[in-house]
Amino acid sequence: MYLTLVELGEVSTKTISKASKISQPDVYRVLSKLENNGLIERIIAIPSRFKAIPIDEGLALLLQRRDSQSAMLHKKAIEVLQNLKGKSAKITMPQEDLAQFILVPGVHVHRIRNAVDSAQTSVLCFTSLDMFRKVRFVTEDVWKRGVKRDVKFQFMIGKPHDEKVTLELDPALKDNDCFEIRFIRTSMPCMILIDKKEVFLRTEMNLEAPVLWSNNPCIVEMIQKYFETLWKMQI
Repeated sequence: MYLTLVELGEVSTKTISKASKISQPDVYRVLSKLENNGLIERIIAIPSRFKAIPIDEGLALLLQRRDSQSAMLHKKAIEVLQNLKGKSAKITMPQEDLAQFILVPGVHVHRIRNAVDSAQTSVLCFTSLDMFRKVRFVTEDVWKRGVKRDVKFQFMIGKPHDEKVTLELDPALKDNDCFEIRFIRTSMPCMILIDKKEVFLRTEMNLEAPVLWSNNPCIVEMIQKYFETLWKMQI
């Protein structure tokens, strides 16, 4: 409706309805909203006519309103976060100390990135060749920061055939003692074990699939021993 007015200039509701192919009752309703938002002006006449404010002014007005709304939401978010932190501090046992299983939704990539970025000693990973190539584009910067902290990265990559594979790695990772890759001729599940304390298990072979996270000691120890056994077998 606003864009129609920008094109037509100063017109009546009948002309607006005809040009926009919107019924006149709906035209009146929308014009009232546009007028309240300061995007159009009413010319007092018989019949009343309307015109849009210049489009650059209209966009600036909308962006200013959105900025104000975002600032208000940011302020409320900080208040909620501070309130929740205050309440969580009163809990006797920290939640992260409990053995848990959590199904992380499809936006899990950020959570895994943060977990790997916070690793202190080691990151062990089972994955497929295709998945490794996909993940490398979104996490290679995290790997580079990790090796600078002397975090040990070990990747066990499954490939279906006995073919020679060339991986294009960043120079900071290639031939780095803290970054090692071994191939295994089998289809591998996708698992990431961080600091031998928490593990991410991918439920499907795509980046959008949910991921099961756990810090259960039995699960973590079982995966760690399985990884170490297969790792030694690939020497």
